[in-house]
Amino acid sequence: MHRLDRCIVRGFLFGKSVIEPSILSFPEWRQSAVFNAELLRGRGLARDRELQRLAQVVARWGFFELRGHGIEHHARQALFAAQRAFFTLPKAEKLSLQRSATNARGYNPAELTKNRVDAKEIFDFGHKPDPNLADDALANRVADGWNQMPKDPAISEPFRRWFSLCEPLAIEVYDWLLTALGIKDESHLAAVAGGHSSFLRLNAYPDEHPMLGQADEISDASGPFGIHRHTDAGLLTLLVENGHHALQVLYEGQWRLIEPAPNAFIVNTGDMLQVLSNDRFVAPEHRVLGSSDGQYRLSAAYFLNPPYEQMIQSLMSNEEDSVSEVARYRSFTWEEFRRRRGAGDYEDLGEEVQISQYRL
Repeated sequence: MHRLDRCIVRGFLFGKSVIEPSILSFPEWRQSAVFNAELLRGRGLARDRELQRLAQVVARWGFFELRGHGIEHHARQALFAAQRAFFTLPKAEKLSLQRSATNARGYNPAELTKNRVDAKEIFDFGHKPDPNLADDALANRVADGWNQMPKDPAISEPFRRWFSLCEPLAIEVYDWLLTALGIKDESHLAAVAGGHSSFLRLNAYPDEHPMLGQADEISDASGPFGIHRHTDAGLLTLLVENGHHALQVLYEGQWRLIEPAPNAFIVNTGDMLQVLSNDRFVAPEHRVLGSSDGQYRLSAAYFLNPPYEQMIQSLMSNEEDSVSEVARYRSFTWEEFRRRRGAGDYEDLGEEVQISQYRL
């Protein structure tokens, strides 16, 4: 069935007789928001112009497509094969790795976004301060918890491999974004490179998820959603998909579908970079449609996050050429924000914290 026809059917299924604006594609984004890493890794005037264009694109849309990144396609194929193997394990085996209020890493069949249950399953694991020690060693128990990895190395090793490939690429992209902002102090990049708290989220959107049988009455469109509308909390996100396109970004009041090229990464900025850039790079609001028409989707999102102890405050107001600019957010640590976000995400204890609550 054609995507347009599917959207019309979806509308009637949930009692709507109009075509939702969410079916709209994003040709203007495709025409201007595609970047090649080889050019951004270069030197001279061509790179300077590309960085200037990057700043303009991120300021406008918050999302861009990255090609030429150097990560081989077979690594992505291995990741998704392992991911599919994990999510088809017996329920009891997956639940043995379930997240909890004291450990935010592991499996979760009922993830919350803004206190609404998403139609997906997830598995999270993250950066280990001491890779030579066991996952649950005291040194590797951080504010988010500790890794709980599948026992089968045919599953866990491709997961770890993908994390190790995304880590340097995400730091490199962060460097480009800081340079595009005109941030010359390399200590900010060094702090992230030396002690970040990043994690990888593996998503599965099964077409038989129980939430797919329910209409989302409080949503602004036909639902339910694989992930409800939100912004990402950290610095930036590297995303890859396997299956039909379902990621949408809110642009000029309409939900627009992001359709990346094969083997490309989709990159978007997060709340922490919004604060650091003093609203130069505003974290884009986005959502993910639930699976439909018997399709089973997978995706993997690498979230580049600051060190837990890093003070999050405007870098732009400290620059020589903008010394008179007033910071738009109060200062806070990443750990503070992360813990408050976790209270809504993992424990459902009150409203999920939003970056707007820190605005001055």
